[in-house]
Amino acid sequence: MDQLKGLVKSYEAWVAKNPDVVGDFETTAKWVSYFVAGRISNSNVLSELVYTLSNILVFYNDRIIDKARGANENSVIRLQSGLCYRLKVTLTTLEYCEVFIEISARRLFGQTGKWLVIALIQICKAAGRLFLLKHSTLDIITSPPITALNRRALSKQRKAQGSAAESLPQSEHSITFQLKRSGRLIRKVEGAPPIQYRDFKLHVDNADAAKTQIPRELLSAEYLYIAKPLIHLAAMGLFGQRSWKQYMIAFSIDLYSVHVYRQHRHLMSKQQKLELSRRCINLMYFLVRSPFYDNYSKSRIERILGFVADHVPIAKVVAGPLKDYIPQWQSTYFYLWST
Repeated sequence: MDQLKGLVKSYEAWVAKNPDVVGDFETTAKWVSYFVAGRISNSNVLSELVYTLSNILVFYNDRIIDKARGANENSVIRLQSGLCYRLKVTLTTLEYCEVFIEISARRLFGQTGKWLVIALIQICKAAGRLFLLKHSTLDIITSPPITALNRRALSKQRKAQGSAAESLPQSEHSITFQLKRSGRLIRKVEGAPPIQYRDFKLHVDNADAAKTQIPRELLSAEYLYIAKPLIHLAAMGLFGQRSWKQYMIAFSIDLYSVHVYRQHRHLMSKQQKLELSRRCINLMYFLVRSPFYDNYSKSRIERILGFVADHVPIAKVVAGPLKDYIPQWQSTYFYLWST
């Protein structure tokens, strides 16, 4: 057991020191999942397993890198209550594993078992998101709740800090020091701003700030967006998987939620605006979801890929398999609740 703990610590130390190398390995693991698809029996299960494990590995490595660099960007996450942080980790892990769980449930228990598992997953996700919205400092729930680190930006930031540190005298490398017992950062006297710019007010870090009151209009829009997967599942049970009614219900909920947010854009935080932009882009997924895909998009996509495969020699290698895999990917990845 001690040897295993030593290996884990050694791995964490190596990841913290070599984030660029780790990123190359993670990218390779994801490409392996694309290569496996369609080339061996049960390839969809195996490729999804590889892809899921690669996402979990990225998530684990992100936490190591984030912890090692002092968590300047994501300190809010870890300094919140332990329960909220653990819930975010659980929801993020569940989101990465969701498709693999659905595929495995279909293989093991058939269609009935698959839909029961899907319903259970969505109930857990909705309950967790509602809890976070009420008890954490979040004013909007991202997907996933803990987003991936921008490794490229961190690498540039680290290099810039290194070059800046080299240009400063040794005594000016830091304007803060850390208390040994509490771990709290204290600003040195020489780190204070010029006297004419001082306001003598207590500095409150974003991570320690109390939860701000979310405007009621934005809160209702977020509640509706969180409940959308459950409403959509109920509509599918009532009207059928390929019915236009369940499609329009989900589409209308998304549009109304976005509309409410845009109407009160002046009340939104920066994080809400970023997440709203992502949700607007995700509306494009409705073009490849049933029944719109079956009646309109499918034939047009197949014609375009067929034309490319027949007339562009190099692109044929990609367009041919893509044309064959799209129906399977459409039925696996483009559920309305996955966004």
